[in-house]
Amino acid sequence: MDDRNVNRVAARQLGEPMIDMSAWKDISVDVLDDLHLDPRNVRIEVKDTSPESDIINDLFRNEKALTLVESICKIGLLTHEVPIAIKRDGKLVVVEGNRRVAALKAIQNPYLAPEHQARITKITQSVNREALRKITVKVAPSEDDANQLIAAIHTGTQRLGWSPARQAAFFQAQIDAGKSPEYLISHYPTVEVKKFIIRSQILNLFRGVHYEDLELRDYIKLRNFPVSVLARLYDYEGFLVVAKIRVDEQKATVRLESSQGQFNKLAEKIIGDIKTKHINTRTLNSTKSEFYIGYMNDLRDLINDYSEKEAIAPRTISAPAHVQKAAPGTTSSSQPPSSSSQQGTSSTASPTQQGKASPAPASPAKTSPTPSTTPEKPKPSPNYLNLGQVKIDPSHPAAIHKIYAELAMINIKKYPNATLDLLRTFLEKSTKAYAEKLKVDLKQHAGQQSGSGFVQLSHCLTWLEEHLKNTKQTAFIQVIKKIRGNKVGTYTPTVDHMNAINHNHHVFATADEVRDCWDGMEGLIRVMLKP
Repeated sequence: MDDRNVNRVAARQLGEPMIDMSAWKDISVDVLDDLHLDPRNVRIEVKDTSPESDIINDLFRNEKALTLVESICKIGLLTHEVPIAIKRDGKLVVVEGNRRVAALKAIQNPYLAPEHQARITKITQSVNREALRKITVKVAPSEDDANQLIAAIHTGTQRLGWSPARQAAFFQAQIDAGKSPEYLISHYPTVEVKKFIIRSQILNLFRGVHYEDLELRDYIKLRNFPVSVLARLYDYEGFLVVAKIRVDEQKATVRLESSQGQFNKLAEKIIGDIKTKHINTRTLNSTKSEFYIGYMNDLRDLINDYSEKEAIAPRTISAPAHVQKAAPGTTSSSQPPSSSSQQGTSSTASPTQQGKASPAPASPAKTSPTPSTTPEKPKPSPNYLNLGQVKIDPSHPAAIHKIYAELAMINIKKYPNATLDLLRTFLEKSTKAYAEKLKVDLKQHAGQQSGSGFVQLSHCLTWLEEHLKNTKQTAFIQVIKKIRGNKVGTYTPTVDHMNAINHNHHVFATADEVRDCWDGMEGLIRVMLKP
């Protein structure tokens, strides 16, 4: 058995697909008469039915094929890598090396690239065209074999890869052709196929938006669109919650769960901010940075404002015409009162008032000179809790994920009581989910404490404190004591305080209290919910 067969047998035994090009035929072909460029090439933006001249023009216009013509004419055609071709519909189609073949075709006939014809003619004046007419290509046995090689070259590490958008487009093209994500994942074991498929689907979501700004519609479709900036957002779980995008990383699927109008509003801002460079890979470098947290809060404000308008819009009733348009000289009931009516004065002066001259306006009071430097105003407290560092195990019940998503979107300044009530629920349910994951029967534990089978928050925290002691996680024991209210720290983040908000009709919450409660329990929540 020769070495090639040994390698094939070894690969088969390991269960890994291996590219074996030893059986691929090398043939000599005429670049003009025998070879056809590939309209499905992800480098180009033409239709499958486009003539070859359109493909050549696209490669010269967008993929720097003219630079390749200059290189070939100066140093010759490098043959350390040969173009890869396949038989498709009776034609020999180039699937790897389209730029080289387009350059060689243009050298033979500069008129194939009319926009660059004059320069090509000048560059090729002293070139022996006949010596470049015939080249060697390697013929792949099937489209799948060729695709596997192309993926290894352009999405692996053996060569400088395509742009992120092009990498995603390669796999999206195969999905569009009927290949399943499962097939692609198994067929390309050395490539991060899931990441590329998710990237493509996210990009398709944003490209499918009907942008009001026509420039944004064109910008998002550019082949060099900086998808890496977008990735700094969608790689962050907190953003996916705000945008209501559900990503299943195991199955490589993406689903939009918000209304299309809501997502359109979000996309308009994000793509606009990328275009103006308000956000980039530098400003979004860390999810813990002040800028990133502030930007996420801006997105929440945008979504919440839109949702409120969306909710009341169907119930808006147009005022009657006689109310909307007041007669000349009168005040419409739909308009705000004039300044005189607000002050309680009549618009018509009394006879006594008419006989007297109006008093001269009082001279403005003297003011102290404005200092040259004014102290900076304190930054306003954020409207939202920072839940960005919480990672939830996918195995936890759906209720945990849904409560987390609601907490991420509640404006705590507008709804402090609702937020604090939900925080209490989140703490209790997170503890129960944690116990369930550890196969602990909290009902039995609660029954031993109180004689009943009901599991309340106090029971959950008692068990959790015992568990932390038994597992030597002593750093969180005082956190539990503080929440339980065992005279450690302040009153605000305690169970008694949260219960009072829930049950006592004389007690209400403030936004600062909500923040204090979250700060007191965040570390504990992260430990219980982490994957």
